[in-house]
Parts: sequence; structure tokens; C-alpha cells
Amino acid sequence: MDNYNLDTGKRYIKDVFAPECFYNIPEYQRPYVWGNDQVTALLDDLTAAIEHDDNKEYFLGCMIWNTKTVQSNGLKYTYQDILDGQQRFITLFLLHGVIRDLSDDNRLKKKVVNRLRQEEDVYDGVPERNRIVFEIRDDKDFLDKYLLKEGGTDNEDELSKLANTKTNSTSVRNMALSILSIRKWWKNLSKTKGDNDEYQEFVQQFFQYLSSKVLVLYLATPNNLDDAYNLFTVLNSRGLQLQVSDILRAQNLRIISDDKERKKYAEKWTSFEDNIGEPFSSFDDFLWSLVFINMKYRSDDNQSLPKAFEFMWKRNMLKKGVSTFEFVEKYVGHYEAITNGSITSKETGCLFSNLNMILTSVFGNQYMTPLMYYRECFGEYRIIDFIIKLDNLLSIPWLTGKRTSQTRVFIILRKMNEFKGSNYDTASIETAADNFLESEYLKYDYQDEKASTELDINELFAILDKENWGSYAGTRINKTRYLLLKLDLLLGNFNTSIQFNKNNSSVEHLIPRKIQDTSWDIDSQEHMEWLHRLGNLVLIDRRKNASLSNRLFDEKKIRYQGAIETRANTNFVFMNNSVWNIFAVKQNHYRVLEILKDYYLGNSVKAVIAIKDKVSKYDNSKIVMPFN
Repeated sequence: MDNYNLDTGKRYIKDVFAPECFYNIPEYQRPYVWGNDQVTALLDDLTAAIEHDDNKEYFLGCMIWNTKTVQSNGLKYTYQDILDGQQRFITLFLLHGVIRDLSDDNRLKKKVVNRLRQEEDVYDGVPERNRIVFEIRDDKDFLDKYLLKEGGTDNEDELSKLANTKTNSTSVRNMALSILSIRKWWKNLSKTKGDNDEYQEFVQQFFQYLSSKVLVLYLATPNNLDDAYNLFTVLNSRGLQLQVSDILRAQNLRIISDDKERKKYAEKWTSFEDNIGEPFSSFDDFLWSLVFINMKYRSDDNQSLPKAFEFMWKRNMLKKGVSTFEFVEKYVGHYEAITNGSITSKETGCLFSNLNMILTSVFGNQYMTPLMYYRECFGEYRIIDFIIKLDNLLSIPWLTGKRTSQTRVFIILRKMNEFKGSNYDTASIETAADNFLESEYLKYDYQDEKASTELDINELFAILDKENWGSYAGTRINKTRYLLLKLDLLLGNFNTSIQFNKNNSSVEHLIPRKIQDTSWDIDSQEHMEWLHRLGNLVLIDRRKNASLSNRLFDEKKIRYQGAIETRANTNFVFMNNSVWNIFAVKQNHYRVLEILKDYYLGNSVKAVIAIKDKVSKYDNSKIVMPFN
């Protein structure tokens, strides 16, 4: 950005919507997504500012524009591509329309009309133009009917129908919802005013404050998207939450010369973003997985997403434009197949989707990268075996408090590529998958050249046995949830989908934390030793309740009846124990420990099926407990 002057400054809202100012939502922008919470918060903040001191300015944040000059019908005019600040800008646009329809002041109404649209002037050759247009999204009809037309925002029934019709674009649904939210806010405000005159007086005061006291800082770059991207990078390094994926999309769209093709791929990218969810925290997070899949290593070349894609384009590991869009689309497809519950088998039912749900809910997204690449290399052939081995390889260091080895993940990615080779017929692919699944690279004791990848299975078993899992809090509680969900998986019906919501589920201590002044007859020393051990813990589908936690076991069985129906392990504990004491805790502890040991040692679908058969024949009286 050395060869031009960056245009910066501040503008009040009346200046943002001045007659000479026009705006465009470029193809790389995501849809309008603000909802009731964001809109209401903005209106509440503005009202609080007015009531505190209506002479004091209100700062609405920074907007980034990319200035463009175009020629149309013999006229030359300038407009701004909105790079950052789209959500606030559109909300202000919608707010103007609602205020116009709520006000009975004709001067205010005319002012809003001029801000939202340039009127045609045939004598000066000035065409009618909306103040804001969308380059890709087809939202013009919505704006014409429900915002630019006087009285348009009064059509609440129609707007409600639009907001709830899934076939409408994301922007249309959310703009309709925001108009309804703004109107509801004003309706609630009217109830606090003494009469209509007082209400109308405040509408005018609010509009005057919005126009002359609310301001934004703007940074405008000339017509150079690469420079705009550099500006994004600088701002991002200072903590602003900007999505790199927006610029990556723009960089690839610029390569596509055909307008129809550009629109198609822009819309596809938006659908990609809509379809990617947990375990990824954002679409950028998903794109990192694709970088690792394509590069299969970590170095200075991929310290940031932009740098990684630039490196791949320069080295011809990926081509900019359609090729990149299709690469992303392919892995969106892998992600959807992995997460939509479609991967099942007659032998194991929902085992794959249940294990995927557990990892998604409490582990994180590291497992998803090799899992997507496995499907790319070998399809769904023995993919259930792979997710079990992957689960074990990644969960052992996590549970034992060691850093999960990214090196092992990269080795797995490279070896899958090698085993697949260049053979693409079904028979050879299946043979390649078999060889890979039985290879040393998926075994616990595999060591790379630096001897940094070997896993100690016995260390895991010792920790499973002795650790105070029930004492975990914060993010560490996810480890306890993981183990209890894994027990539900191994004890439950293969054809039953496991459900889990961390906001509505809790880890329950069957012998409570506090036994003083209760009817629990337990030695205090043994209570301290066994309280937080795995055998005293179950998962309950309800929020924590201290008064219930201190109840006796038979009371808990009654109270928790409706909260354990889908919890196979919890059900087993309650159904197979008439009393709960230290002996029962120990007995249950060694039962679940044996199940988990069988899972990690077996490390295959075959082993899981054997565990299922074994646990169906469990007899508490035959469990061998290694008492000291």
C-alpha cells in the first residue's frame, strides 16, 4: 500500500447517506446475518446515549471501503464496496425505513426517502438509483417492496412470512426479521411514553441524534482488492474479528471472467459457509484443515491462511479460481457425509455417527482433517475402523495430559496418500485401505525419526484408574464427559443415536461431595479416595441440582428416571444396583475400567462388537476387584 494515499476520516450518519454517496455489497461478502439480539442492543445503546447526553457523540465503529469509479449511461460516478461494516450498514438502512413509517413528520419522511434512494432527474440526466445494491445476492425486490416504498415496513404479516420461509435467501430472511425486531422495539418504547405526541417527539429526537451525533470512522482504499486485503490483515492483527475466507473468495472470483460463472461460485461459497458447523468454530477453521490436507506439513509457508493459499497457488499445489472452489466444494462434501448421519452399516448401525458426535461435542476438530482425507482416499470402505483408530490415537495423549501430536496427524495424511498411490479401481482401493489400516503408522508404539509419536497405553490405563475425573472443571470437564459418553456408546444399542447437549447434561456424583449431616453411612477416608473416581460418576440429562445431588441413591433413582433413558451406562448403574456404597462404587469402577481397556486394546470395529456382546452378559457378582 505504498503507491497511493489511504483515504481516512469520520462521517456522521447523515454524511454516510449523503446524495453523492453510493454503496455496493461485493461478491465476497457473506449474507446479512444480524438478528434480534444485535439489533436490539444497538437501539438500546443509542437510547441510553441520548438519555445520558444527547450532545455527546456515539461511535459506531470502523468501516472499510474499496472505492470504485464506473461509467453508466454516459455518467461517471463513484461508489464504495463495503469490505467491513456490512452488518451495521444494512441495519442502519433498515432502521431508516422503519423510522420513516413510524413518524408522522413529513419532513423526516422526505429526508429518509432521499437517504435511501436517489430520485430520477430527467433534466439533469440523473438516473434513479438505490443508495445500496447487492452485487450477487438478488435482494433488490425485497428492498423495493418493504423498505424503499413508503409504508413497506408496516407489512408485518408478510415480513414474518418471509422471515420464516426457508427457501428465501439468508439475507432476505434476516432483513425481514430485523425490520420486525426494530418495529417491536419501537412498539415497546411507545408503551413507556405518555401519549402519541411524546412518542413522536422522541422519534424525531432519535432520528436527529442518529443523523448528527452517531459517527463511523472509515478507511477507503482505491480500486485494488489486494491492497484492501493487506488492510484487512493489518486490522486483523490488531484484534478485529475479520474472516480471511471472505478475501480468499474474492481473490478466486477475480480470476473468473464470466459473470455468470462468478455469480455461481460466489453463491456456492456462501452455501459452503452455511454448511460448515461443529467441530469447526468458523469457516476459516475449516479452511485450515484443507491447507493441512493439501500440504501435509506445518512450516513457515503456512503460518497464516493467506500465506498458505498463496504458497499453494505459487507452487501449483492448487490453482486459483475455479480449481480452488472445486477443491473446497469436494471437502465440504466429505464433511457433510461425515456429519449428516448417513454413514451406517448393518453390523454397527449408528456407531460411526455416534462416535463422531462424541468427538465433535467434547474433543475438538483435530480428528476431522484425517477423517475427511481418508474418505477422499478410500471412500467409506472401513471408515468406521479408521475413526476408532483415530479416536484412540488422538484421545490417549489428550486424556493423559500430553500435547496431542500434530506430527502423527501429518504422518497419517502422508501415508494415506502413499498407500492410495495411483490405483483408482475399487479392488485396489480396498486393498490399499486394508494395508493402511493394518500398518504400523496407526499403532500406539509407532515411532517417527524423532521418537516423538509413541503412545504408552499402560500410562492411559493407570490414569483411567486413579485419576479424580469428577474434580475436573472448565474445559477439562470435557475429558470426563468424553469417557462417560464413550461408555454410553459401548453399552448402548448400535441403532440408537446418542444425544448430548453440554448445557443440559451434567456429570453426577452418585455418592455426593458432602456426606456430613446426611444419611450416607460412609467412612470419610474412603469417601475422599473414591468420590471423584470414574466408578462414582454418571452422565445425567439435566442441569446440576445440589439438593438432588445430596439425596440417597434410591431417591436419585426415582428423581432421575426421565433423565437417564438415553444414557446406557447410567441406566446400567441404576438398574443393576439396589444400594450405593463404597463397595458398589469399586465394583462399578472396575467394570467401566475393563470396558475402556477392551476398547483401547481392541482398537477396531471387531473389538467394539465383542465388547457389546460381553457387556450384555455382565454379572456384577463376577467382577474381579483388585483390592489392596
